[in-house]
Amino acid sequence: MTIWLLATLGVLVPAMVALVCVGRGSGFARLAALQLATSLSAMVLALMCFAFEQPSFMDLSLALILLSVPANFVFAMFWERWL
Repeated sequence: MTIWLLATLGVLVPAMVALVCVGRGSGFARLAALQLATSLSAMVLALMCFAFEQPSFMDLSLALILLSVPANFVFAMFWERWL
C-alpha cells in the first residue's frame, strides 16, 4: 500500500459523512454537504491519479470540479422553487 492510497482512504471517511448529510437535514445543510461531497470526491480522484499512476483520473477530477458548480446552482434553484 502506498502513501497515496492511504491518503485516499483517509479522505473517504469525511466523504461518506458528507453523503449521509446530503440525505438528511435542512435544505441549506444539504447544499453545503453536497458541495463538500463533490470537492472531496474530486480530491479522491486526484489522489487515485497518483496512487495508481493513471493520469486520466486527473482529467476526470477536473471535469467533476467544473461540472459541480453549475449542478449545485441547479440544485439550489430546484430547492428554492419546488421544495
